Amino acid sequence: MKKLSDFDRSTLGVIGLVLAVILFFSVNVIAAFTLKNYRMDLTQAKLYSLSEGSLRAVRQIKEPITIRFYLSGKLAKVSQTHATYAVRVIELLEQYASASNGKIRLEVIDPEPFSRKEDEALSYGLKGIPVGNSSEYVYIGMTISNASDRRRTIAMLDPSRERFLEYDITKYLTDLTRAKRPTIGIISTLPIDGRGEPHLMYPKYHPRWAVMNVVRDIFDVRFISRQTLDIPSDIDVLMLVNPKKFNEETMYAIDQYIMRGGNMLVLIDPFSEVEVALGEVPYSIRPDIDKLLTNWGISFDPTQFVADTTLARTVSHTEEEKALQTKFPPWLAVNENYLSPEDPVTSAINLVNLSYAGSFNITKKIDELTVTPLIFSSKESELISTVRGLSPDPAAMLRGFKASNKNMILGLRIKGTPDSAFEKAPVRNFLKQRTEPHIAKASAPVNIILIADSDFLADKFWTTKSDMLGVEQLYPFAGNADLIVNALDNLSGATSLIDLRSKAEWRRPFTVIENMALNAGRQYREQETILFNALQETQNRLKELMEQSSTGNKELLSHEDKTEIQSLQKRIIELRSALRAVQNVLSQDILALQSTIILLNVVFVPALLVIIALFIAWRRRVRRTQSR
Repeated sequence: MKKLSDFDRSTLGVIGLVLAVILFFSVNVIAAFTLKNYRMDLTQAKLYSLSEGSLRAVRQIKEPITIRFYLSGKLAKVSQTHATYAVRVIELLEQYASASNGKIRLEVIDPEPFSRKEDEALSYGLKGIPVGNSSEYVYIGMTISNASDRRRTIAMLDPSRERFLEYDITKYLTDLTRAKRPTIGIISTLPIDGRGEPHLMYPKYHPRWAVMNVVRDIFDVRFISRQTLDIPSDIDVLMLVNPKKFNEETMYAIDQYIMRGGNMLVLIDPFSEVEVALGEVPYSIRPDIDKLLTNWGISFDPTQFVADTTLARTVSHTEEEKALQTKFPPWLAVNENYLSPEDPVTSAINLVNLSYAGSFNITKKIDELTVTPLIFSSKESELISTVRGLSPDPAAMLRGFKASNKNMILGLRIKGTPDSAFEKAPVRNFLKQRTEPHIAKASAPVNIILIADSDFLADKFWTTKSDMLGVEQLYPFAGNADLIVNALDNLSGATSLIDLRSKAEWRRPFTVIENMALNAGRQYREQETILFNALQETQNRLKELMEQSSTGNKELLSHEDKTEIQSLQKRIIELRSALRAVQNVLSQDILALQSTIILLNVVFVPALLVIIALFIAWRRRVRRTQSR
């Protein structure tokens, strides 16, 4: 029998390679059977691990939960994408079942065409995918039910919503394990829950906002009149949306709700784009909660909104019949750097889009109250009069922009036991006498969240929608709805969903490019302002000279004036050309930078790795040669 030393290096290399392959497959086979319940998630966002919120929801399960995953065996023949996604779904559901200590039972069911199981799936509301031109359907959906047969259904699992899969499942588990869903009382001056009917002429039809579908999935919702005399005692959280046109009795009812220990979410707006679209002048009526804010040591100026060049979203606009991409300072894309990482409401959110948001100021310290900012602007921000919101000009806002060099507060939390904003109850009609005594101080600690915008609830600021086979799907590009749900969850005492938002919006921005673009933008904006002012002065002077000539008496213009007119006309052409060049150079520089980075990633880095590998191989070869 030969010894290892008798084999040459080439033969030993082949033997080692074969043994490595055998070892690889052996380890995988053994691991598949013995380490099935052990996982290691190395992704930065922990995309393949249950979040703490999901684990918390699973631990709170008291009665058995049954998850029925309806998966057609023929699905791969219809859609390979859906079939691949089904593997991801099963893996996640197995994690839920494993973490539940037997409380969650998972059933995977194949609803074959024209079978009893298909009838069952249809009765639960599942939507099938048609198989070609036949009458057959394939299914990928699930139902989640508890012991009392309360059931929630995901009619069809869409692979494009994979980032939201864990959130959807945990949301329904939380709902089914609650003895009673929290009740949210809403007073709104905006048609967030829809208005009118599609077939009626009056009032004009407005569909329900997508955020309300999200909220109604988790909470019981009750809308309250702006003329209410009292807030019902079974309201867990009171939500005010753009509070205006309240009478004194309503304000007193809100105050006494807080005095009874009630929690509140307030969305107050200095300028509402939705109101403008409805034909109202948004700043003609001031918000009505000024009295409450003052009582809490907070001020809010409804005549000004925040403009921010660092957080401004990029929009398209036309200038001199040319389409340009430019920053629009009133539309803010507030990223995680300007959302409080310490507060559970904002800590797991990556992006919130705001529109014409106002700012809060902490005017004085109130005993037994703690005020904590949650949402900020950058230091490259300033306050602009709401009147300018009616005819916004992105270029003009950028030209006249002057940074305040301070972070403005766009949202905050108030905790503690405040005093009543009223010394006594308002006098009522003798037919509606008040039976409850006036409460002068909160009977229990309260929690109040204020956000200086209400338009951010509108669909266009956070989501797109599609209707696939009769099932409406939401595709959020910002965490606006997450912010609302987090706030309502937190204020109502339910916190199991808060940790799930980071998976919903996970992006890796080119921060170097964004910072360079911001710095270059400041430089070019200064040049643009100088050129624009020079252009305005030149055009005014030319207009003045042309008005003299338009009187009909050409003799009024001297030879010098005519020469100046020609010079001014030439100067205007030069200035406009320079202005266009300045407006174009920024985008060209950014594109050049992006191209350079792509080139480095695609060509330079792989080439460098190849060179290093070749160098190492050459060094080893030299050493072997020298050792012989």
